[in-house]
Amino acid sequence: MHTPGQAAELSFLLPDHPSQQPLFQPAFGGQGMYLTIEVEDVDKTYKEIKAKGVPIKIELRNEPWGDRHFAIQDPNGIGIDIVTYAPPAQ
Repeated sequence: MHTPGQAAELSFLLPDHPSQQPLFQPAFGGQGMYLTIEVEDVDKTYKEIKAKGVPIKIELRNEPWGDRHFAIQDPNGIGIDIVTYAPPAQ
């Protein structure tokens, strides 16, 4: 994944993938961290990811503090929270 304009990039690698240098091959235990990725339209992103067959770990939902989000997991077990922020309901 990369940001608009390709100023930054984030990659998710399969452990022990032969195309990667040894530094990037070990699996991460997936404990103690997760990533949050903010998107403009979480419903659209959810449909796109689900259509690709990616397992959904937390189904699309609204939180009382305003977030609308769902979560997936990368090949190393890291949780990825995909969210559209909104003000909390009054």
